[in-house]
Amino acid sequence: MRRLSRATAAIEKGAVIVCMALVLGLVLLNVVTRSINYSLFWVDEAAVFAMVWGCFIGASLLVHQRMDFAVTLLTDPLPDRLRHGARVLVDALVLGFGALMVVLCWWWFDLPTLVAQNWNLQAFFEVNYNGIYMDRPTTVNLPKWPFFLVMPWFALTSTIHATANLLEDLAALRSGEAFAERQEAEV
Repeated sequence: MRRLSRATAAIEKGAVIVCMALVLGLVLLNVVTRSINYSLFWVDEAAVFAMVWGCFIGASLLVHQRMDFAVTLLTDPLPDRLRHGARVLVDALVLGFGALMVVLCWWWFDLPTLVAQNWNLQAFFEVNYNGIYMDRPTTVNLPKWPFFLVMPWFALTSTIHATANLLEDLAALRSGEAFAERQEAEV
């Protein structure tokens, strides 16, 4: 599981770099086009979508790197065994959140109903009143659902990372080994 988590993290690192470069490029394009009085209205919305993708992919990567937010006020004074147990509990909660997100994304995209309606978007909407495949952004002339694909990606990859972290911490708890330390973000 740790190998799968590492491979996924490698893909995510590249994806975050691409997303942030895209945000930078789109913002610079916006500055240039506005300065010559030729605004491209879709650029703002595209930059927002790129930033959202970068944030969700980056959040999953942070779970892999154990750089997620942690409030250790209650756990720091605990004896080692209890502190390690609390960490396993937190890992289990993160895994539960990821698994819940997978289920919610499955319900939201509702592919079985879409297939049952022969990929007819209007019939799909009439069956479950879910307009995910019919919604369009305000200025970007594309359907919204491809932009929403970051949600199932985040759900799946954060579940993979959380599972790897939980298994690693359970093994360390059983063997009495030291836990992999949380990294601190450099600001």
